[in-house]
Amino acid sequence: MAETGMHINWGAKGTADAVAAARMAMQSGGRPVHKPAKQERAAAAVAAAPVQAAPAQKSFKLKKLKALGGAAGMPSLYALSTLLIMGLSLAGVWKANVAFAPEMYGPDGMVPVASAHASGKNYAVFDLNLNIRRWKEELVQRLDYTPDVVVIGASQWQEAHSSLVRSERMFNGHIHRDYWEDLLGAVEVLVRNNRLPKRMIIAIRDKQFTPVELRKDFLWEPGIPNYRKMADRLGIEKESPWKTYAWQRMKERLSLTMLFNNVTRWYNAEERPHAAADLHFQHLDTLLPDGSILWSGDHKAIFTAERTRKEALALADTALKTPLSIDPLGVKSYDAVLGFLKAKGVQVVLVHPPYNPIFYDAVKNTRFVTSLDKVRKVTRGLADKYGFHVIGDFDPSKVGCTADEYIDAEHSSPACLQKIFDQYDALVPELRREALASKNKT
Repeated sequence: MAETGMHINWGAKGTADAVAAARMAMQSGGRPVHKPAKQERAAAAVAAAPVQAAPAQKSFKLKKLKALGGAAGMPSLYALSTLLIMGLSLAGVWKANVAFAPEMYGPDGMVPVASAHASGKNYAVFDLNLNIRRWKEELVQRLDYTPDVVVIGASQWQEAHSSLVRSERMFNGHIHRDYWEDLLGAVEVLVRNNRLPKRMIIAIRDKQFTPVELRKDFLWEPGIPNYRKMADRLGIEKESPWKTYAWQRMKERLSLTMLFNNVTRWYNAEERPHAAADLHFQHLDTLLPDGSILWSGDHKAIFTAERTRKEALALADTALKTPLSIDPLGVKSYDAVLGFLKAKGVQVVLVHPPYNPIFYDAVKNTRFVTSLDKVRKVTRGLADKYGFHVIGDFDPSKVGCTADEYIDAEHSSPACLQKIFDQYDALVPELRREALASKNKT
């Protein structure tokens, strides 16, 4: 019936007449019946009543059929089926991306890493495309000691091994592509786990205070929940949830291209991520219990002087076209968290990471350096307000770093980083005297 498209004319007058005539014939045994005019009108009214109700009842049934994808509603069923298939497909892509790249997308993907560190082991990974913020959070939760000093900064500090600070026990809290929200998030993790150190080395990089709407990368997204918790703890203004939601990470987990790359990498790998006592691997980078990293043999092989120069000049060309921007809310938030640390008795040393000399020479006497001076001014203002020290500098000549100590425009080797930490070690006696004087005052 649905396939032939039958149409029923429930409102035709002839049908009503036929029903009425049939009823009259049944009542008279087939003989004509003559009724008074009043009775005829009453009988006609009774016979007509079901005919008037039928269209509404059958119309309701047709609407139900349409909703269920019946004879008149197959397109609706098709649309619902299509949506269901699409939803299941996207869910499958999401789960597969998480399964083949758990260190990046899995909610518990960094737990095995931190657990290995807690047992004194290192952890080998494909590369550093992973959720480093989650790694540091899981690692801090499992620390069985409170560090003397914690370094907070971006990937410029990824090779800052604990041995580079000779006077104290250091923990490397670096993360990739940090922005001002990340300092609040890092402090929140330390406070929540009762691991606030005596001292913190807090890096302020060139793009530290970049407004959200001007950012071109999205690695900061996983740190937003901890940022919001710390902002609530401080009672300060927070950024809009709409602006800071992890939209990019959601898109990545739904990406077929990402899935292809993750699956291909997984099945082509000679070694897969695992805990290990070894430090060095040919194909895998190493995450260390102190929060720093070691490059794989494959990565070291591509860090040639020629590549480094090209990378430095390419970034210089980009920098000249995009002067730095400073978000006032970022500066206010930094001010608030530094005040919080001061009140907690934490001594803070602010530091600017030095650029590769090739890069810095290429941007000299440009508006980019002028915008760098604005970042320096913000740093100096915060240091003066709270009595903090400042070490390092964007200008590598002031630190003593040379081009052969870099792998690109920004990321230096432990040899360059050692010179910065030497400045810190030279400060430690003064910091201890200041801490003692402050304790005596109270």
